[in-house]
Parts: sequence; C-alpha cells; structure tokens
Amino acid sequence: MFPISKKPYLTSAQQLTHESANAAQQAKPKRKADEVWHCREYWTGDSRDGQFTNGDGYHYFEMKGSGMIVKALEYYETDDGEEHSSEVPELIGINWFEFFGFEDDELLETVPEHEFAYIEGLIKKN
Repeated sequence: MFPISKKPYLTSAQQLTHESANAAQQAKPKRKADEVWHCREYWTGDSRDGQFTNGDGYHYFEMKGSGMIVKALEYYETDDGEEHSSEVPELIGINWFEFFGFEDDELLETVPEHEFAYIEGLIKKN
C-alpha cells in the first residue's frame, strides 16, 4: 500500500518543468516602485492618427517600476517603410498593470532608453 500524501505527485518531467518555472520566476528582476524603465507592447488595428488602417506597431512606454505610465507613444511603419510616432496622452498617469489587468510585465518587452528616445524623436519629425 502506498502512503497518502497531501502534496501533489509530479512525474520527473513535471517536476523539472515546475522547477524551471519557479527558477524563471525567481530570476525575473523586481523593479523598485520608483525605478524608471522603458518598454513596448505590440498592437494591431488602426493607428491613432487615422493614417494607417488594419496594421500593426508598438506602444512604447516610459514607466515606473510600479506600472505608472510616465510617457506613452504609438509607433508604426507603413508598407512603404515610412515611420510614424505619436503621443498617447490618455495613457499617461495610469497604472499599466491595474488598467489592463495584468499581474506581471510578461507582455512588455524592455527596450533601451536610446530606442525610446528615437521613437520619441520621430514625433518632432512628423
């Protein structure tokens, strides 16, 4: 007769996957609430400026570690290779995690500050 355990039984493959998932969670850096970082998320649909329909691009954010959005930009490139960027003022001042209902930043891709600055600079060119 096998002893009854209150812990779920995991096969070796499940255990390895479970341990890998835990290690990945632990390896993910935690940001301080006031730490500023730059990131982007992918979007599809129509651009805010109405010039680009049924396309795709990125929303770029400068945000605090807590998720509070400091700056928000929309970026897309036309089929002809022309780059466009615009501000998204309605997202400034909201908490990304609370507003969109996510517990972590898995959908956000960290970008270097110079990339964010380049996208921001496109606004002045347009």
